[in-house]
Amino acid sequence: MKFKKLLAVATLAISPVAIADNILVVMSDVSQLTLKGGYDYKTGVYLNELMEPVKMFMDAGHTLTFASPTGQAPTMDPVSDTPGHFLDESENNYKAHRTLFDKLKLTDKQHSPVVSFSRIEQIGIENFDAVFVPGGHAPLGDLVANDQLGDFLRHFNAESKPTGLVCHGPVALLSALPNSDEFEAQMKAGKNAEPANGWVYDGYNMTTFSNSEEAVATQYYLGGDELYYWPQDALTKAGGNYSQGSKDWHPHIVVDRELITGQNNKSSTGVARELLNLLDK
Repeated sequence: MKFKKLLAVATLAISPVAIADNILVVMSDVSQLTLKGGYDYKTGVYLNELMEPVKMFMDAGHTLTFASPTGQAPTMDPVSDTPGHFLDESENNYKAHRTLFDKLKLTDKQHSPVVSFSRIEQIGIENFDAVFVPGGHAPLGDLVANDQLGDFLRHFNAESKPTGLVCHGPVALLSALPNSDEFEAQMKAGKNAEPANGWVYDGYNMTTFSNSEEAVATQYYLGGDELYYWPQDALTKAGGNYSQGSKDWHPHIVVDRELITGQNNKSSTGVARELLNLLDK
């Protein structure tokens, strides 16, 4: 951020220590979703979608604060624990990120550093310089109609602070709808969902996990059952200007003002890179 950058320059005149930005990393508490047909689908945060950006942020010297709605230790989505989901699919790259994941103890029920949204309110959302939301299907469970998260996102939008989300993570943007509860209920019921006026992301260019990719996930991951609604449809109905890449399962990143969104798991590093670029401006 510009003020912080000037302050860092002034600090460097008398000290070799630069000022790090504080990035809020938002995750879901959900470890299981009940799907339309009644199937209980085990889910959680996607390993690479969380750890590729986290490692990049830490390597750049920034401070990270991990948060979820209730501050529970999150669950890793079991299907994500494999090298194949990373942009660099090598075993060495996977091991480096998995080692860092274990070191951070994010899923440790006793020692997890994850705090609740209420704790973030106590700290003061104004003390954070950027926010990042990884995917996995879990955000559909508790980040769509969440008033606290909606308040956080409206702050980042009003202050033009970098806001990065990847894969299913962008559905969290719906929490900033004035009628997020009603909108989500309408989407789940298959009704013609009507967004209330005043969504801060109305007309923004954005992306999320595409319908064509979701169709594949439905076939291979969801036990043949279906989600109540798909992220692409929900964000489009809310007023987002959706785009997807020319090839599914390839990186596709969209930047519009402070908002950075990535289409799928292969887009995580691109989202992180763009977020870091905005922080440096």
